[in-house]
Amino acid sequence: MSRAFRLLVLVGLLFSAGCSAFPAIPLLTTPTPVSVQQATSTPQTIPTQTSLPQPEARILRVWLPPRFDPNAGTASANLLKQRLADFESQHRDLVIEVRIKAEEGDANLLNSLSATSLAAPTALPDLVALSRPALETAVLKGLLHPIDGLSTILQDPNWYGYARDLGHIQDIGYGLPFAGDAMVLIYRDELEGGVLWENIFADKRTLSFPAGDPQGLFGLSLYISAGGEVTDSNGLPALDQAVLTRVLTWEREGVSSGMLLPSLKNISTEEQVKASYREGDTDMAIAWASNLPALGFIAPVPGLDNSSHSFATGWVWSLAGSNPEHQQLAIELAEYLIGDDFLAMWLRNDGFLPVRVSTASTTTNSTFDPVIESAQVIPSNNTLEVLGPLMQEALVRVLNGEQPEVVAGSVIEKLK
Repeated sequence: MSRAFRLLVLVGLLFSAGCSAFPAIPLLTTPTPVSVQQATSTPQTIPTQTSLPQPEARILRVWLPPRFDPNAGTASANLLKQRLADFESQHRDLVIEVRIKAEEGDANLLNSLSATSLAAPTALPDLVALSRPALETAVLKGLLHPIDGLSTILQDPNWYGYARDLGHIQDIGYGLPFAGDAMVLIYRDELEGGVLWENIFADKRTLSFPAGDPQGLFGLSLYISAGGEVTDSNGLPALDQAVLTRVLTWEREGVSSGMLLPSLKNISTEEQVKASYREGDTDMAIAWASNLPALGFIAPVPGLDNSSHSFATGWVWSLAGSNPEHQQLAIELAEYLIGDDFLAMWLRNDGFLPVRVSTASTTTNSTFDPVIESAQVIPSNNTLEVLGPLMQEALVRVLNGEQPEVVAGSVIEKLK
């Protein structure tokens, strides 16, 4: 065997021995292919069945007391509900969110406004229906925005005088009135010679009024009818002793004639007055016109100088939200809700007085005309808080037999 051949065999043997010393390498498995979308410079449009994105709905928040609930099922409620729906349909992407807030209790409408303004101001109502006393309180607390500059409708001569005053606080417009109310005299039978106190005395009619009411509104109405002022030159609550004595002297004569019963001191609410009249305990009653049962004739409250004087109050639309865009929309809605065509029908059966001259012929009969003409907005909350209890005290003391001059003098001393 040649030397070259032996060398080749030796190398082969050594290579075989070396390979047997390494572990075997397992075979690699083929991976599952992954589908990857290839990127292109121009994105492809994928057709779908969905419509184009819609703009976000605008929510206009409206707060109302239960008496104006559009879902109450009454004829008036249905009219309001339809009116709100009509306004929605005229404004694209608008949703009117109505919330009902109590008139009384801790969670009443006014307290809800105060709490929301502190905790969640963005959740305040854009439009809110407030009574005149609540409007005044809300304004003084800084909870409302003036409507001056957003609307000129309060300058319209179509308002009754009392109604225009309802919408103003310290000569600034804060609301658009939509419902009026007035203190009236209700009686069963016509009076010969007209509704005057001298005729009532002569006819020996009995009268019911809330002598125990701490607001003392009936006494204050008589006081103003006799020329009395309820504020002094500085705007502070005030009473004139001579005029107050005259009111209390009228009351003493009423007791002596049998027109006023001493038991009146136990009557302090509207419901008690109406019950007394309804049950025949008295022939006449002093009550508010709204929701007054049709149990007789209606007249303004007679005054002491043969001129009538009826305190008036009512309800207004006002602005609470701070969104400028929503404020303008809320004013537009408020003006829509006092439109003559709607207002003439909305509350015509609920005993409210008209606020607009153009709606009077369709909402009231002529018997309410004298009430509207004599109506004056009730004094401010602060004035009533001071003078109301004093007038109540004076009326009750005379019912108990005290002399008018003595009572008037002591009341004036307390006011000083």
